[in-house]
Amino acid sequence: MMPYYVGIDGGGTKTAVELRTRGSAAHSRAVFGPLNCNSDRTAAAKTLTDTLAWLAAQPEGLAGCDGLCIGSAGISNPDAYNFIQDIIRAGGYTGPLQIVGDQVTALAGALGQPVGTVLIAGTGSICYARTANGREARSGGWGHLIDDEGSAYALGRDILRAVVRAADGRAPATALTELVAQRLGAPGVQPVIRFTYAPTTTKKEIAALAPLLDPALQQGDAAAQAIIAHAADELTQMAAAAMQPLGLQTGSMALLGSVMQKNETLRAAVITRLTAQFPTLTFPEPVGDAADGAAVMAENS
Repeated sequence: MMPYYVGIDGGGTKTAVELRTRGSAAHSRAVFGPLNCNSDRTAAAKTLTDTLAWLAAQPEGLAGCDGLCIGSAGISNPDAYNFIQDIIRAGGYTGPLQIVGDQVTALAGALGQPVGTVLIAGTGSICYARTANGREARSGGWGHLIDDEGSAYALGRDILRAVVRAADGRAPATALTELVAQRLGAPGVQPVIRFTYAPTTTKKEIAALAPLLDPALQQGDAAAQAIIAHAADELTQMAAAAMQPLGLQTGSMALLGSVMQKNETLRAAVITRLTAQFPTLTFPEPVGDAADGAAVMAENS
């Protein structure tokens, strides 16, 4: 019987499960429901039991699993950690088990090992760094109300701020005003205010405004340029704060998340700033995703 290893990337809408055998590039994947113990434990429990059932249906059965690693948000909450552990053990899995934050598996997936630094700017933002001996540090990631600088949400918020400041005369006119009006389907400040403060408006909807920076930048808009510069400064500070205490500024950093992958102007600005501070820091392209990273960690457990 060939033993296998399993990596689980638990997300807020779906969970990716990767099964691989030792030393093999070949793997199987399955997708299940959400896995966020801090928002919906009923759904999380179903996702975990569905995953165990899928593993039990493999030719080697659940007993053939020689390592299981789960990466999910909110694991710093001991209740969430214990909740996942209890379900996995109650489901019949007795082998090596790792339960870590999703930033750890994202790092391992991107760099092929859980060593180095990952700077993530998507809907939110965070920087996580880890050494070969397991020392770790994080910076940012404290939520959109007080943090998440450089994220898509922060960019969207700053776009809306630029529009109302220009309307008041507190700042020069900006191309963002017309771009936001087109997106909202109506001109003026009032549609902006209604959208921003409507109970139904989510942080993802505000984050979805971030791509409006691209056409504004193409027009040489000063407000858009200032938003990018501010975001780049914040992300650079975030990265430095995580790396430097661990001495990782001479290593590799993966740039992940929708903002880092899609906004080439901001990505380039971040790389320029970090390279100026840390000339030997490298920025390799990701070699895998968080499910890959979890599987790597499971195999090396």
